[in-house]
Amino acid sequence: MNLQNKQIGNVFFFILLSFFLFLGYLLFEPFLKIIFLAIFFSVIFYPAYLKVKKIIKSPSLSSLIVTILILLFILIPGTFITVFLSEQMIDLYPKIIKAISQAGNLEAYLKNLPFINAISEKLRINLEFFNINMSETLKGMFNYIANFIISQGKNIIINFTLFIVGIIVMLITIFFLFKDGEILYRRIYELVPLTQKEKNFLINRTYNAIQGIVLGLILTAIAQGILAAIGYAIVGVEFAIFWGFMTFLASFLPVGGASLVWVPIAIYVFFTKGIVDGVIITLWGTFLVSTIDNIIKPIIIGDKTNIHPMVLAFGLLGGLNLFGFIGIFVAPLILVLIDNLLDIYKERYID
Repeated sequence: MNLQNKQIGNVFFFILLSFFLFLGYLLFEPFLKIIFLAIFFSVIFYPAYLKVKKIIKSPSLSSLIVTILILLFILIPGTFITVFLSEQMIDLYPKIIKAISQAGNLEAYLKNLPFINAISEKLRINLEFFNINMSETLKGMFNYIANFIISQGKNIIINFTLFIVGIIVMLITIFFLFKDGEILYRRIYELVPLTQKEKNFLINRTYNAIQGIVLGLILTAIAQGILAAIGYAIVGVEFAIFWGFMTFLASFLPVGGASLVWVPIAIYVFFTKGIVDGVIITLWGTFLVSTIDNIIKPIIIGDKTNIHPMVLAFGLLGGLNLFGFIGIFVAPLILVLIDNLLDIYKERYID
């Protein structure tokens, strides 16, 4: 009877625990993105916090100093860049509308280019076979891009107050994660029902892999965005900084990456500015923008993870679909944890 009561008590306890954990999730769900970004910054800058703490000795003062440094060198510049790019989006609107209105004349323009005309004619015939009108398709594509750009710019400006409030909440969270993070870490560490060896393996491998993957992605994206913006400015592309930022965002995508932006711009330059500028931006994109990816990532990531690139690519795409842009950082965490947990499973139950 005692055993039966104990089993009933266990079932009741886990049902109650699951219920209140779900309620806790609902409480924190509106702030999950802010909390995750705060954890991300805390993990990345934790070594800096330890160095400052070693000199100053005070956990509170050390946390405050590193939090202020994050504010000064990342969040404030990031806010100014966001506002600037929002203004660029709105300034770009009339030009995109003009492009939409001229999309119907693109076929006539292409007919004046001998080599391109042959390609466009074949493309038009093939599209018509599937009852697709090239002019209408181009108009629809331009219209979709215009609506997306303008909606994003308006959302950032309209919600700018919420954006600032989010940064303040993030900074407070970062401060307490630095100050009390070790206590929270120890509490979670003690609750995980694994051996000490397994817990240390899981934490250390995951931390190193995440730091390598995330830093590799971010540094590569920054390098590609800056190089692309310089290339666009050299050949006289309007809104070069904006398109450089779009290249920065595209570089996070596992399929296509930065080339999703600089290749269409190179085609545009060929049509509007001539063959010389088109060749320059094409060579610039091929040998600088896209090649820097193969230099930075191996140096930063190295052998910190054994996740296959194809698995990582699908994971990043799935993360984007499930979590939005922040999924680029969540997906590697999930994949690395799965990989490390499988290693523990293999050691426990196979070997």
